Amino acid sequence: MSKERSSPRIVKVIPLTEAKANLSRYGRLCHDEPVIVTVNGTPAFQLAPLAEGDNLIDRLLEHNPRFRQTLERRLGEKSVSLKEARKRL
Repeated sequence: MSKERSSPRIVKVIPLTEAKANLSRYGRLCHDEPVIVTVNGTPAFQLAPLAEGDNLIDRLLEHNPRFRQTLERRLGEKSVSLKEARKRL
């Protein structure tokens, strides 16, 4: 019985200034390997791609309490019909 070993994952660790200067590059790279961004030498966050089936609204609701609060507040507001909106414009 043989055990398959997966190759070790490479993790890219970069300072925030590098991430800001080359965001497009690291945005592409994070699809292939983890990209950790440091602030003053301390790991602060990881760039992570959205998967093909990910829903941005679901992600925001899950990870951003302020977005959820804003959405709930907006859903509670009075709405107008399309006809009324056109009239107001």
